[in-house]
Amino acid sequence: MRTLKILTTMIAPIVIIACTNSRGNDSMKAAPSAAAAVNIPELPKRTAEFGDPAEYDHLLDTYDKAKIELRKDPKNNGAWLKLVEVFITDARVTGNAGKDYDAATSILDEIIAGSAKPAVREQAVTLKGVIRLSQHRFDEALALGQEAVKLDPHRAFNYGILVDANTEMGRYDTAVAMCDRMVGIRPDLRSYSRISYQREIHGDIPGAKQAMDMAVKAGVPGAEETSWCLVQLGGLYERSGDLKKAEGCYRNAIEQRSNYAFALAALGRIEGKQKKYADAERDIDAALKLMPDYAFHEELARVLKAQNKNDLYAAEVKSAEDALTGMTMNVDDPSKNGQGHSHRTGLEMARFLIEFKNDLDGALKQAQLEEKHRPDNIDVQTVLAAIHYAKGEYAEAKKYIDLAQRTGRKDAYMRCVAGMIAMKSGDAKAGKAMIAASFKSDPYQEHALVTVARKAI
Repeated sequence: MRTLKILTTMIAPIVIIACTNSRGNDSMKAAPSAAAAVNIPELPKRTAEFGDPAEYDHLLDTYDKAKIELRKDPKNNGAWLKLVEVFITDARVTGNAGKDYDAATSILDEIIAGSAKPAVREQAVTLKGVIRLSQHRFDEALALGQEAVKLDPHRAFNYGILVDANTEMGRYDTAVAMCDRMVGIRPDLRSYSRISYQREIHGDIPGAKQAMDMAVKAGVPGAEETSWCLVQLGGLYERSGDLKKAEGCYRNAIEQRSNYAFALAALGRIEGKQKKYADAERDIDAALKLMPDYAFHEELARVLKAQNKNDLYAAEVKSAEDALTGMTMNVDDPSKNGQGHSHRTGLEMARFLIEFKNDLDGALKQAQLEEKHRPDNIDVQTVLAAIHYAKGEYAEAKKYIDLAQRTGRKDAYMRCVAGMIAMKSGDAKAGKAMIAASFKSDPYQEHALVTVARKAI
């Protein structure tokens, strides 16, 4: 299943440093003020090396040049937008989303609130849409993507925002249409990776693998976005039960890009499934030292649990909870926001609570918050079905799983949950068949209900 990894997880790469062209270099009156120019946000210092050092040198060079330009002319929107791209890229590479996104958003809000020329406003709106996608604020991203397309209907980049936002809002037909528009304008890594996810959602796993492979081949070896696509391709193989090919993708990503946290964590997860626990701990620990992502803590917790290292397991679960809470936006009470303070994490928190805390009531509350935000999303509906099943509320569980299966997605977790619900709804034969099929496609499932499901067949 896809998670908040990125807070990336599901958002294909869409930012490249120095993509701002001459359209963004106008100096208009409503640009960020001179006062803002003397207080240019600082780029967070890195404590580890990510990828090729030359890549970071380029990032720093772009940042320094933009600062010099802004000291000469505080109203230079092109320089402000370059700074935004630097912060977004740094967040993506390092996982330092809180500070980086705060800095980028403060700049973008001033540009958008001003009287920027349409070309400048379009770039600012699009970049803010990128941030809102990463923060899982999909309704806001959708509105920003729609505005960006109105400002420039010929830019593939803008349709990418609409593909992702509509997908996460559960508007799958519209997402496919926007994907077609995007690839029609520019067939590249970004559009191919989105085609892959649309195919996966609609049950075409071979087609999804093919499209993601095309995305990898369209990318620059060693670039973060190419490595990201390699990890996604590995995930498709892993979710299909082919650990060997998945491992090959993850190792390839690490070979191309040293210290790639997502690939290291994924490799550790594979090693855990293969019962190579020492290797799994080593690789996930390496990922955590680079990026303390909550999902990496969860992966390590599963490895520790499999070895009955109960004290270490409990500590890792606590670390996962702290990391997840730390980036959570409290919709009801903003004063209780976490340090990342602007990420919606209802789905991720619901999954965490049901698997690691057995807190069904808390998980239901979190899932319902997410449902309020995006009621038609099939991942949200699947989790709601699982929670209601675990609570013994089988009619409600069936309602949600029926909705979740409407796209024909061949997801092992979804099929497993559907089978368990069918067994409790009077169709034991069909239910067992669905559960068996789910384990045939992915024998290595890891979720809260996996033990009960295995016993059921």
